[in-house]
Amino acid sequence: MKRRLVLTTLPALALAATAGCGFEPLYGRVGDVSIADDLAGIRIMPIANRAGQILRNHLIDGLQPRGEPERAAYRLAIDLVEPLPQDLGISRTAAVVRYSYTAFATCRLFDAAGTEIWRGRATSSTSYEVSSSQFATLAGQGAARERVMEEIAIDVKAQLASLFRARRAAQR
Repeated sequence: MKRRLVLTTLPALALAATAGCGFEPLYGRVGDVSIADDLAGIRIMPIANRAGQILRNHLIDGLQPRGEPERAAYRLAIDLVEPLPQDLGISRTAAVVRYSYTAFATCRLFDAAGTEIWRGRATSSTSYEVSSSQFATLAGQGAARERVMEEIAIDVKAQLASLFRARRAAQR
């Protein structure tokens, strides 16, 4: 009986404690517009090279689940730097057995008039193993690139959502 009381009381107390803390979900509604609506109004400009294509596809999936906007309120431009993989692990025979893969994105958001309203940076890093099979090594490298681009896209989305949240809060 006491255990049931504790199990039902603790969640209620936790909910009551956060009710007055001012917490608001990042992607929730502010007035009659949601942050997701703002994000969906961004046109994502093409990004150079294959890694840029992967990043752009992740951004489209994350920002525009209903498809690209017909009339975009904003334009997002990204410069992506993809340095050469770095030796991360060396075997006793001096052969590289693991590489580190990193990418850096510099992002700029423009309004419909072409004025830059935000500049941000995102970076991510991972590693992949070198195998005796060239195919396995290339597959590992491709998977590492995919992971890094997905993480950068998630970071950019969160930064943009924070920007729109702050702008909405300032308008209140």
